[in-house]
Amino acid sequence: MSKLRRDAWQLVLLLLTGLGLTSRPAWAQSAEPLPDSIRAGLTEAQLRYYLSRALTLQGIVGIPSSARQSLLPWAARLGTRFAGRVGGFWLTPGSDAAEQAWYDSTRQTVARLRAGQPDMIVQGAIFEIVYPGVNNLTVPNRLRAEVGEDTVRLARRHFCLDSMMYPAYFAGPDPAHYRLENRPPGQAAGVPDMSRPETRLWFCFCAFRQLDAGCEALHFGQVRLMDDRDPGHHAWWQMLARVRRYARTRNRGFVLCDAHTHGEFYDPDPAHPLPDSVRQLLFDFHATPLRPTETDTLRHGTHGARLDYAAWVQPDAALYSLSAGGRTPSGWYCKHLPGLVEFDNFGGAILYKPNQPPFVWGMDEISWFANQPQLYRDEWLVYAAARVQQLDSTIYLEMPGLRVVRIPGQPVRDYRADLDGQGTLIRGIWKGSTATQARQLLLIGPPVPASYALDAGSGQVK
Repeated sequence: MSKLRRDAWQLVLLLLTGLGLTSRPAWAQSAEPLPDSIRAGLTEAQLRYYLSRALTLQGIVGIPSSARQSLLPWAARLGTRFAGRVGGFWLTPGSDAAEQAWYDSTRQTVARLRAGQPDMIVQGAIFEIVYPGVNNLTVPNRLRAEVGEDTVRLARRHFCLDSMMYPAYFAGPDPAHYRLENRPPGQAAGVPDMSRPETRLWFCFCAFRQLDAGCEALHFGQVRLMDDRDPGHHAWWQMLARVRRYARTRNRGFVLCDAHTHGEFYDPDPAHPLPDSVRQLLFDFHATPLRPTETDTLRHGTHGARLDYAAWVQPDAALYSLSAGGRTPSGWYCKHLPGLVEFDNFGGAILYKPNQPPFVWGMDEISWFANQPQLYRDEWLVYAAARVQQLDSTIYLEMPGLRVVRIPGQPVRDYRADLDGQGTLIRGIWKGSTATQARQLLLIGPPVPASYALDAGSGQVK
């Protein structure tokens, strides 16, 4: 083709692009140019800016669209800077169509959130579980080619659950609990082994899809379940490096990666790690459950709780004073990496029976909180936000916006701060209007819930 004709074609393509009549696939689109300080990662001050106004919206992509219509603009009006757990799924989609529907819903949800608060960082998630439905999902050939697979001889293939699992997953007894259901291997969900190339491929696929959908943060679940055959976290570092490289081409050019941990490091030579102060941290921030501790109020007919330093040994303890420091992925150093604590949900035990850690009066953290009278919830949330900072100024409370509630003997429901009366309060805590109340609560300790009775039929507070 002559230079004249080539130039003419380039001019036509430029005109078509300007008119919006041609487009590139999502994975090939470039992000708008940003200052190098942003594209290289967030500073500590920028990270704290976002974490200080974090709100959990776990499962919002999966709720009916009609329910999202009021919740999304509410979260934006609240002043949310970091929307947690918006993307991602626990139950692996069983088909390409189901995965595409989930992606579309995630993209629309992220767009709605950022339309109301353009500076918001929206978080996705990739958890420590893979279901057999993954065997029905197609591996994009682009990803296969990147890892050296021959996409000509085998033009199309699916992900393979068996290739992600620990060897113990296939054994009879499973003392390490790598197989998470009472079903035969191949039919049961399992914990993925990050040392397996197929696992890293799966995690990159999930991460790329959520970055394409607009997420700029990713939660990676219980990392310590997935690193048992990865000395020095070489496989984890390789996977995270690919995700971070891809993130530089999307959105605002960065991704904040975290996991449920007090601190994990990448060690090039695991036998001779560097001093902790200069070791390479895997994640951009750390996250753990809130871990309330029961107070002795049962004799009053109440079920209160307080926050304190570690009541249990690692890895179950909350982050307070335990977040490791070192060299962050963005290149700056810290003594303690900033982090979040959240109201976790994990099921229930024997309802209202004390001393069943990590349960609070037989309930998980959000279920215990949601089951309290509103006045107590209001006071306790003011107390908790201040107490977290009092225990550790590098840690922030992730406010409960949307979280599933599972109380033994009751139907599963969602806690929603906008409907359960905490919306105005959360805004006040973030803006500092509850500071005087918080100082009083910290001086006298956590509030004592007013006496209340339980309806014998429903188990609800009367």
